[in-house]
This record gives sequence, C-alpha cells and structure tokens, in this order.
Amino acid sequence: MKKVLIIMVLLSLGVVSCDNETTLQEFYVEHQNDNQYLAFDIPASLLTGDNSALNAEQKATLETIKKVNVLGFPLKEENKEAYETEKERLTSILKADKYKQLMRYGGGNRKAELYYLGEEDAIDELIVFGSDDEKGFGIARVTGNDMDPEAMIRLLKSFEKGDLNVAGLPDLDGFLD
Repeated sequence: MKKVLIIMVLLSLGVVSCDNETTLQEFYVEHQNDNQYLAFDIPASLLTGDNSALNAEQKATLETIKKVNVLGFPLKEENKEAYETEKERLTSILKADKYKQLMRYGGGNRKAELYYLGEEDAIDELIVFGSDDEKGFGIARVTGNDMDPEAMIRLLKSFEKGDLNVAGLPDLDGFLD
C-alpha cells in the first residue's frame, strides 16, 4: 500500500509539473525535418571567419553569438491553411511571458518582430519573427551569452552593408519565394 501511495504521489507531481505550452525550442525540433519547412543551423564558427572589415565592437559582438537557427515556411497555394495555423502557433508561443518584445515593425501584409530572453542589457537569446502573407514566414533564433541588443542591431546593419563575411552561409536568395 505504501508503494502504491508513493507511486501515485510521484505521478501526481509529474502531471502537475508538466507544462503543456510548447516552447520555441520544441517548435524548432518538431519542424526541423518537416518537408514544408526550410531549416538550417549556423554555428558561430561560420560567422567568425575573415571579418577584417569589422571594427572591434562588431567583432566583440560577434563573439557573443553561439549559434543561429533559422526555420522558414514558404507559402504555396496548397499550404495556405497550414501557413495560417503554423503562423498562429508561433505567435501564440511568442506571447508567453518569458519572451519579451524588443521591437515590432511592418505594414500591410508584412511584419517583423524581435523578442529576447534574458536581461535587457544581457540577452541570452534573440528571436526574429517575420511574415509576409504572400511569401511565408521565417523565424531565427540567435543564441549567445550576454548579447547587447544595441550592439546586435549595429552588427545587423553592418551585415546589410556587406561588412560581415558570410561566404560560408547558405544562399538565402529566394528563401521565401
């Protein structure tokens, strides 16, 4: 009888401690091999190659990044319903209290949102979620140690200018075409 009581208590604790909310990590793992999605991981070693054009601050910011995970859902005529469902699932995940919104922008059928985990001045994970109701959606997770959000934005701008050597990265042209 004592064993049955102990087993029931342990099972009760297990059920109570289980959280039914899907995390972003679980969403990634669930869809990583799904043929409706495009997925790739970028290790920090690909980002820290020959970047002699970067200044000291940009190099230091780059050093705080561990990995970048990208997951994209290209919109096609045959998957419009799945697109809406999956986009709503991601939106729901990102509404959890642990994800803090850093920035939001867009207009019309296009929008992008930046979220983070960690402290405002020491981010452990930066999440970029963008959608275009004609092309699809994509989400990127940038994981690292004590990343500075302002320095990350400046680094992204240097990426746009072509200062960051991304020769080892997958070709992103037409990623959501």
